[in-house]
Amino acid sequence: MRRLICTIGLLSWLCTAHAQISITAADMPVPGDSLRYSNMNVFSALSLVGDGGENMTWNYDLSPVSQGMDTYKRPSQVSPFLALSLGNVNCYGYKVADSIPGLGLLLSGLTISDLYTFYNKENIPSCFAAEAFSAAIAGFPVGAAYTEPDVLYMFPLTYGREDSTGFELNMGAASFGSIMQKGYRKTRVDGWGTITTPYFTTPTPCIRVRSEIVEIDSVVLDSMAFGIPRTTVEYKWLVNGEHYPALFISTLSIAGFEVPLTARFRDKYRPELNTRVRNITVDKQDVFAYPNPASEGWVRFELPDAWTTNYYIEMFDAQGKSVMSAQNKRQFDVSMLPTGNYLVRITSGDATAYVKLLR
Repeated sequence: MRRLICTIGLLSWLCTAHAQISITAADMPVPGDSLRYSNMNVFSALSLVGDGGENMTWNYDLSPVSQGMDTYKRPSQVSPFLALSLGNVNCYGYKVADSIPGLGLLLSGLTISDLYTFYNKENIPSCFAAEAFSAAIAGFPVGAAYTEPDVLYMFPLTYGREDSTGFELNMGAASFGSIMQKGYRKTRVDGWGTITTPYFTTPTPCIRVRSEIVEIDSVVLDSMAFGIPRTTVEYKWLVNGEHYPALFISTLSIAGFEVPLTARFRDKYRPELNTRVRNITVDKQDVFAYPNPASEGWVRFELPDAWTTNYYIEMFDAQGKSVMSAQNKRQFDVSMLPTGNYLVRITSGDATAYVKLLR
């Protein structure tokens, strides 16, 4: 009888250890959280995005190359001006980027820096959503609430759940310009199982959430408007109680192919990476095109040495339509493009630069 009881107890424990989990609002970040992560090589992570399914064993040997930390602040902690401009003072968020490198300088001599997204937990319906955004335009902090919040998760998150929500943001400052964002997010919990990483050293119950975000990001400065349509895909492996994904990968979807943008995982402090920075700061003189104007029918882009291994170049016309793109290629034949103004976006890891090109 004792052996039978022990056997039943062991079977019960095994079933519990590998049961599907549910993610709720209690598993989301809270104000004051400082959540450390390690970045990894984005191209080594691309093979992981197909790992959805049931009862998965996500056992990943991830190699950190740099570290960062997301610190969740109230708008008033970022700037007193934001407490006045943002009606929802209960929201909290972190700096999503130091700047939009070169974009303001190229278009009008202005800078756009210190970009924050602010989130909140809502009860009806139960969700976690981006509700406000702020940036320093020409050094002046400007904030705006989303006219339609970007809902990241609807709770409870369980395997197979699907949701689709729209979002819209319009933020501007008199005589400075404006930033606009509009699109929709489709989210599906496409996997469950256990995950093992350098941080989670034993198999930890986990679900995977896949979000496809279709949007148009527009910047208007000095009467010049550039709308950049894009589709990104986010993969997040979520565990209970951590407030941060065990693993996060984002990609840019182009004609059915996914180009990796970001790959990071929840991690502890690693002193050997202490001198590494999260984002690359690029002087606008380090990224340029020649000849510009490209009147001879070709153009070449010069990049910082740190970018020359893995980078992605995409060219947009004045209507925001992608007209040319390539990976790890710096010289382009533009003879077939109509004369006019083009915006070129160059991405390498977490860093992005923009170049204005005249054809």
